[in-house]
Amino acid sequence: MSYYFISIGGSGAKVLEALTHLCVAGVMPTREEINILAIDPDSGNGNLERSGFALNSYIKFQKLSVGNDTPLFKTKMTLIKPFPWNPIEIDKTLDDLMDYQIYKGGSLGNLYEVLYTRRERNTKLNEGFRGHPSIGAAVLAKKYTLRDNKNTQWTDFIQKIKQDANNGGEIKIFFAGSVFGGTGASGMPTIARLLRNDLKDNSPDKNTILIGGAFILPYFSFPPPAEADKLFARSENFLTNTKAALKYYAQRENVFNAMYFVGDSHVTHFQKFSIGAATQKNDAHIVDFYAALAAIDFFNQPADYSQVYNCIFHNDSNKFSWSDFPALEEIENGDAKDFEFRKRFAKFARFVFAYVHFIKPVLRGLSSGDIKDYQYPWYVDYFSEADIVNTGAVKNFEDYAESFVTWLKQLETLQDREVALIKSAMFESRPARIVNAEEFYACDGVITNPKLTLHEVWYRLTEDLNLDSSINGFGKFLRRLYEACDA
Repeated sequence: MSYYFISIGGSGAKVLEALTHLCVAGVMPTREEINILAIDPDSGNGNLERSGFALNSYIKFQKLSVGNDTPLFKTKMTLIKPFPWNPIEIDKTLDDLMDYQIYKGGSLGNLYEVLYTRRERNTKLNEGFRGHPSIGAAVLAKKYTLRDNKNTQWTDFIQKIKQDANNGGEIKIFFAGSVFGGTGASGMPTIARLLRNDLKDNSPDKNTILIGGAFILPYFSFPPPAEADKLFARSENFLTNTKAALKYYAQRENVFNAMYFVGDSHVTHFQKFSIGAATQKNDAHIVDFYAALAAIDFFNQPADYSQVYNCIFHNDSNKFSWSDFPALEEIENGDAKDFEFRKRFAKFARFVFAYVHFIKPVLRGLSSGDIKDYQYPWYVDYFSEADIVNTGAVKNFEDYAESFVTWLKQLETLQDREVALIKSAMFESRPARIVNAEEFYACDGVITNPKLTLHEVWYRLTEDLNLDSSINGFGKFLRRLYEACDA
């Protein structure tokens, strides 16, 4: 079985960020590797930069030896490069990309002038498709179809899928993007349809290669741009765009085996308008979390599952809690079994909190010589044989831990409503640290073991876990710390 995840645009990038953190925490149903492809004409997009940072940090340390009998780091992720794929060359307009000068004055040129306004045709697309899916659909279709020397990753990507299919494996491809903006709204149907057509010989009945998608519905707004005469995405058009998109999916032949529509009726209001690029860096949102869980649900479904229509909603309109999420399963040795999502996620959160709160400062102090190693028996047990502290794996894990805490803090801070998953009042994110250590054991709101304090974690680290001899290095220490955080 082979998994592929394709993020499209800024909304897709935020779903990718959430999926990355869930995979590191071991929430994926199997140990299958996920191949990641990101598509965004706005390659400097702040949302994509943040998700890419977390993903790249994980990819660098995911080969640490922690053993196969733990959910920690169990799902491997691989980037399909370049990351992201940018279908637009710098400072190009729609006229440039569609070779308008060649067709100008002819029937095709005249039709083109009718379909697109002068402003749409002459605006440089460095920051994306500006909330105009009609622009994105044309550009993406042409770039996908051409597959010239500058676009070999599409050929390589499709060949990889075909090879996996020819080897007898089941293929699952999941898209994530919005239906109301520019890049996601144009890319989701366009790329999925072209991809399905390319792979039809490998999956004539659509049961060998399964395609799913998380379609993000409007959940935020922003003030209108100061330069109202220019081509920008406008939040007042989101509902109209969504209606048109849903009508399209209802009337056209559906290339998706599964469609997940994720939105929020309570609109989050952003205070600043951003065209795109680095300033488009929206905080993590509960919608991203649900969409990432939709990807996990799709990967977990059997190939022959029948068409179902489910609706998930939360009990309290002013609060999100663990009871608002569906049950999850994981598959080990071909057998599916339920696991407590809440317990696993909370354990991982405690693991990261414990690391950034006292492991990281101790390692820095030991490395600089400011403190002595005999004060920390676990350091002697796990680190003394090699200069592990100064390896790239340690730095990459610390970078990831910081990104996880920042993401979690944003996820827990929802405008006008409460997100009661992990207590945000107990930690800060810049830099990551615990400000209320007394709530460490009950960070998810459940008093499972009031004795599980940070002091208890320190003592547990000195105990022998009897780990497999193949587990070694920094990975061995992280595995021991992870188990020490079990309530």
